[in-house]
Formats: sequence, C-alpha cells, structure tokens
Amino acid sequence: MTKEESTIIFVSKDKSYIREFKISRNKFILYTLLFLTLFVVGGKYSLDWLLEFRYDSKVEFLEKNNLFLKNQLSEMGDKIEFINSQLADIAIKDDQLRVVLGVKELGDDVREVGIGGTNFEYKFAEQVVNPDVADDLNEQMVKIDKLEREVKLELKSFGDLINTYWAKQDSLKHMPALHPVLDGRITSNFGMRLHPIFKRYRKHPGIDFAAKPGTPIYAAADGVVKLAKFNGGYGNCVFIDHLYGFETRYGHMQNLLVRRGQKVKRGDKIGLVGKTGVATAPHLHFEVHYKGKEVNPRHYFFDDPSLNRLIVEKDRLE
Repeated sequence: MTKEESTIIFVSKDKSYIREFKISRNKFILYTLLFLTLFVVGGKYSLDWLLEFRYDSKVEFLEKNNLFLKNQLSEMGDKIEFINSQLADIAIKDDQLRVVLGVKELGDDVREVGIGGTNFEYKFAEQVVNPDVADDLNEQMVKIDKLEREVKLELKSFGDLINTYWAKQDSLKHMPALHPVLDGRITSNFGMRLHPIFKRYRKHPGIDFAAKPGTPIYAAADGVVKLAKFNGGYGNCVFIDHLYGFETRYGHMQNLLVRRGQKVKRGDKIGLVGKTGVATAPHLHFEVHYKGKEVNPRHYFFDDPSLNRLIVEKDRLE
C-alpha cells in the first residue's frame, strides 16, 4: 500500500537555496493540530494575563483614588470643625451684644436648627463604590448643610442687632459696656464669697480687677460724676450716674482724676488703681447698679480685650 506523503519545498528569495521536506499526511495533520492547540492555549493564557493586568491596574487606580478621596474628606472634616469653632465664637459675641442691647438671647435649639437649607441625608451608595467613603461623604455634606443654616441665622441675627443698635444708640452710650481697667485681671467675681479681711461669707456687690498701682481706670459709659471722694471701705472712689437707670462705682483708687458734677464719656480716664479703703492689695472694685439694685457687671461689659482697647482709643480721638 502506497504511503501518502506531502512535500514541502522552501525556496530562498534569490532562488539560490532550495530545501525539500517530505512528510506523511498523518504527521502533517498531527503537527497542524498540535500547532493550533498550542496557539489557542497560548492565546488564552495571553488574553487572561492581559485582562488580569488590566484589572489589577484598574484596582490600583481605584485604590489610589479612594485614598485621595479619604484624605480630601479628612481635610474637609478638619475645615468644617474649624468653621464650627469660629461660628461658636461668633455666637458667644452675638449673645454678648444681645445682653448689651437688651435683646433676648437666641436659644440653643434655635441655633441648632438655623435658617433654611436642607434637612435630609445624602445617599451616595450608587455613585461611590466604597461604602466607607460614601458614609464619610454623606456625613460631611450633612455638616455643610448645617453650617449653611447657622451662617444664615448669624447673618440675620447681626442684621437685627444693627437695627436695634441704631434704635437705641443714645441709651447705649450710657450702658456700662467697657472694661474699666484694660490691663487688669478679674480676681473676685460678683456674688457670695469669703471676705479676704473679715473672713466670713458675704455678698460681693461687684467685680475686682487686680492691676499695678497707677494703672488707668476708665469710665464704663457716658454719664455725670455723682461722687468723687474718700468714702469709707471704698477708699478713694467715683460714682457715675449714666441715666436710663444705670450707675457705676469705682473703689480703692490711688488718685481721683474727676470731680463731682463733671460730665464724662465712655473711655475717659477717671482715676488710677490703688489700695485705699478696705483693701489688701492694689485693685479696682467695680460695681454696676441698675434701677437701684446691684447687678453683675459681666452682663454688660465686653470680655474681648481688643474691643475694649479699641473703644478707649476711639473715644480718645473723639
């Protein structure tokens, strides 16, 4: 039986080399199948490798992107907390202004709600794959909405306070809103205390400012000097009638710089810190009376040192 063979001839381009191979049909089919099998298997593994490489690259990109988003959200959170602290300071000053202007303070429940804005939670689960990032983003957006409402509330509040200020401008000049000693520190507050000399509990009708002897004392508001002399436990003292029911008293002065009947303006120098009368050390004893009753001076003067200094400098220029 004649064996079927196939002949494969290789000829070089310039026909100078000719090579002839003979192969049986069965072997040719076998080699062809083997080649195709290797080609298909190799192609599959190559395709799998390319797909895996592409997947790994995409995962690496997403991981970097998620890390960037987390860092941005963390930074955003820090900025939101900083703005919150600033708003808290503004709210304190707002309350101080309301006390000075005689306007009712805003309650915590009102500040918590604010004005306008949205009042719902954002949902980013469909847009953001990482659930932690989605939750963080949702939390930050809710905080931003709350900040928006609080800012609107403070803007409205300050607008109302400005209107009240212009309506009460004259009476405000006579309200004891200035720290009488710029460079002093409060050593004794208004209310019950153990008396440093008599060693028994009794009401302290004012506030004590410790300061160096000779430190200037300023009028807390516009008014007329009602008394300027040595007066028992007060020592050298000045009483000022501010109209609208307010009176301030300044005790233990080293020197008096005003006289009875003299008109003074807020920020005018009226005396110097000393320790005359019943006193253990140099300080100013400061009282505020409203309609004949002793009241806490802290309810009226500003605690901001820069603001008090600005008022004194402004009044000096005027």
